[in-house]
Amino acid sequence: MGTLVCKIELDKVKGITVQVDNADDQITQTVVMDGTSITITVKGPQETSTYVQKQDSIVVTVKDLTFDTDTITMKSKGVSQWTSQDTLTVKSTKDMTFNTSAKLTQTATSDAKLSSSANVNIEATSKLAMKGNMGAELVTSGGEAKVDGVTLKLAGKTTAEMSGAMTKVTATGKLDLEASGMANLKGSITSVGGALVKLG
Repeated sequence: MGTLVCKIELDKVKGITVQVDNADDQITQTVVMDGTSITITVKGPQETSTYVQKQDSIVVTVKDLTFDTDTITMKSKGVSQWTSQDTLTVKSTKDMTFNTSAKLTQTATSDAKLSSSANVNIEATSKLAMKGNMGAELVTSGGEAKVDGVTLKLAGKTTAEMSGAMTKVTATGKLDLEASGMANLKGSITSVGGALVKLG
């Protein structure tokens, strides 16, 4: 790097301007303090970055912004917003917590995926609703798939089907099997038994 050209201008109206010119690298650094704001500008042959600080705001305009620190704490008394026009990645090598004292909304205009290499627990102290407009599927590659509640209702608007290598329906009280149309009970071996059996 060659010789730098440094300028300092003092003006009772415009304030103080400090400028450093690097002609070899075509970079100009400027600091302007005009009594209401501090503006730091670094202009190069391809990009320009600025830092503008006023009494109630700080605006940073830059192509690449990096924070390298041990801890970061951010607090906002009003609305906070984070927008990315490209991919947004949030990553932690240890535990991560999302917590709100009010409503939580998560939406996606494309596919959404929640996965874990360990257990996944979804819990609601009030009603839990899961809905699929084109279908809903609950699959387990091993172990037991269980639906448990005070009352259990399974309904299909057109057809309802339950199948398995061995299928068992048990009631500790009364068991009703009823059809408003035809009812079929069929098996290679069919057994009907009980202390009292009534047919017809």
